[in-house]
Amino acid sequence: MLKLIGLGLSIDSLPLGNLKKILSCNEVIIDSYTSIWFPNIHLIESLLMQLGKKVWIASRDHLEGSEVKNIIDKSLGKDVCILVSGDPLIATTHSSIITEALTKHVEVEVVPAVSIFNAAISLSCLQAYRFGKMATIVSPKNGIVYEYPFEVIKMNRLQNMHTLLLLEIDVEKNYYMKPNEAIKMLLEIQERKTEKIISLKDTIIILGDVMSCKQKVWIMSVEAALRAENEFQYNNLYTIIIPSDKLHPVEKECLDLIKTGNMRYLCTASEEDLKRIAQVLHT
Repeated sequence: MLKLIGLGLSIDSLPLGNLKKILSCNEVIIDSYTSIWFPNIHLIESLLMQLGKKVWIASRDHLEGSEVKNIIDKSLGKDVCILVSGDPLIATTHSSIITEALTKHVEVEVVPAVSIFNAAISLSCLQAYRFGKMATIVSPKNGIVYEYPFEVIKMNRLQNMHTLLLLEIDVEKNYYMKPNEAIKMLLEIQERKTEKIISLKDTIIILGDVMSCKQKVWIMSVEAALRAENEFQYNNLYTIIIPSDKLHPVEKECLDLIKTGNMRYLCTASEEDLKRIAQVLHT
């Protein structure tokens, strides 16, 4: 069997059931490029190796190229699992692995976990059913500007919906787009199109390193976010939410209180906790 198992966003959000399924596998492959797992993916690697598991960390080439065939062939004779930060099929290309495996008559199990999609919505204090399409903001490639995220924001705002935006990352190149960089690109696209979808006075929500010990939530105007470059030097993974310009009264009240309050995420799990739990499950 081939198992695609979500790790959640951090050690605190790794489901117990998922850990048990990982320990039942003969070989473990860890996706190292989709996102970051907090505090770091090598913690899982070290723990599994201590428990006698065959573990290796896979790059993009291993999980998106011709190497996928080798993984699927191994799954014909034993249980192989691919571990993915967040959820294995949200904001990843791993559905192609499932298609390939099922074509080869390999049994597949997908094990979901918390992803940035539902975690960010929960932390935003906005109503989940009012979110429209999501998009990823990427930097220009070969001089080509990717305008799709702006079009998504436009479409959502016309329908009175919120927009969740992921920011481009390249773990292998150590590149993590900053919020002010993303917002500047959106405003430049807007200016070229001579449209008025995003205002400098609009309130936006910025989330950094969600569900990690460094988690932070900012609620600020677009104008303030452009000036807050120094604020965004201490986190790696950022998510932006552009709310509808017509907030429900409950949403507005909650956002106003978050601005002045102290909504925190407290890390509780440690490496030793994970080790003890894994050893109990393993035995």
